[in-house]
Amino acid sequence: MEAAEALGRGPSSYLDGVRAWARSRSRAFWMVAGLTVLAAGLRFVTLGWQAYHHDEIVTASRVLRADFWHAMEAVGFSESAPPLYYALAWAWTQLTGSGEFGLRSLSAVAGVATVPVAYLLGRQLRDRRAGVAAAALVAVNPMLVWYSQEARAYALLSLLTAISALYFLRALDGRGRGDFTRWGVFSSLALATHYFALFPVALEALWLLRRRGREALAGLRVVVAAGVLLAPLAIHQMLEGRAEWIGGRSLGHRLWEAGVTFTVGEIGDIIARPERPELAIVPVLAIVAALALLWLRGEARERLGGLRMLALSFATFAIPVALGLLVPSKDFVLARNLLPALVPVLAAVAVGVTVRGARRAGLAVGIVLFAFSLGFNVAAAVTPSLQRPDWRAVADRLGEPEAPRAMITWRLGQASLRYYLSTGSFQVAPSDGFRWYVHEVDFISDGPAPAVPPESIGPRFRQVGRERAGRLHIRRYALPADDLAHLRLGKVDDPELNWRSNSALLDGIGPG
Repeated sequence: MEAAEALGRGPSSYLDGVRAWARSRSRAFWMVAGLTVLAAGLRFVTLGWQAYHHDEIVTASRVLRADFWHAMEAVGFSESAPPLYYALAWAWTQLTGSGEFGLRSLSAVAGVATVPVAYLLGRQLRDRRAGVAAAALVAVNPMLVWYSQEARAYALLSLLTAISALYFLRALDGRGRGDFTRWGVFSSLALATHYFALFPVALEALWLLRRRGREALAGLRVVVAAGVLLAPLAIHQMLEGRAEWIGGRSLGHRLWEAGVTFTVGEIGDIIARPERPELAIVPVLAIVAALALLWLRGEARERLGGLRMLALSFATFAIPVALGLLVPSKDFVLARNLLPALVPVLAAVAVGVTVRGARRAGLAVGIVLFAFSLGFNVAAAVTPSLQRPDWRAVADRLGEPEAPRAMITWRLGQASLRYYLSTGSFQVAPSDGFRWYVHEVDFISDGPAPAVPPESIGPRFRQVGRERAGRLHIRRYALPADDLAHLRLGKVDDPELNWRSNSALLDGIGPG
């Protein structure tokens, strides 16, 4: 206000007004502002460095490739999520474009916005110190940074479920009647972003009904209306079975994987690497220590605040796990689907590291967790083995086909390679029933791989090139002159390329 009034009195008065406004801000305000800037740096500076991953290709080339109504229709036939993120992404990319930086910047904005929300959560749970600690942990958490750089709905999901949790707490504590409606609105937006928002929202609704009775109906009506509107789409997508691949891996492994990724981000299967649980030892121990301080040294109000957040996190995990055990075909438990649990966990940890009964110990634990997470983000930004495979660089090395060509590589990487090649390439399998003839076969491996045995491609093929594209390696095999040979689809996927599964991608070719 002072700055605005000074604006009409000239530049010097305006600057005096700005200084007065700045002096009037609390230390917590400037700390959170600094943490928000740090969060923006971690998310935006490297935003376009990595190539699109498999799921991002679905967003960029299948959902957002045409007009708005096509995008909404594509959500129904190609996705297993509600439409809000895709509607926002379509509008966003009309201004920013659908390149890596432009499309991902929507998630980055959501990720940055989660930092001040975390501060408000911590302050609501305890005080400003807990709020600053929550903002710090959210700003540097590797999992939240990762999905703030992903062209998918998860960063928006984390933001909206965090705001929902904030208004849940305010409504629960009787801050104002409007908080019930605001809780209902943001809970509905979260549900329209991802179906897993249902689990914490369901617990919040039951809690509010039990504690606040009829007052909670103002927000609950909004949530129920949103659920009714989303139900036909959810049923259609469930019948399509697009997410049933998740249940193909053991539930225990996926829960263990979630524990690792919540502390160090996606460093395993999603980037085609084995999990490295040793990297999670330090942050997991720090989180356990913080929660122990909360329970053993916290006052009653501190413990209550932490337990509220842990209850929301537990609901996000436990309800889908129970559903998966009861109906294995509908087991959708996956680390990124469980993201609504992460900000509440970090808020509970923030209360633990700021308990009055153990300030020095809590400060030490908080510094260790913050410093490790920040350092890990910096290391991940410069370490190819902690990043998405660089299919963009592979496409640059391969270039346009000069003759019928096959490319053998990771099955889940081929959508990305097709996107960056722009050569009309397509996947093939022996079950297709066609015979394909090629002049060149290129093998793309994750790191160095052994030479391809002649029986996989045929004795006349000779290695004509070998090059590196980041962590990925390319071996080229070709026939003499302009000769063509039958592609041995039954064997060409066999060579060891350090992927879980290989598949063939063709371009410059038609069926023979």
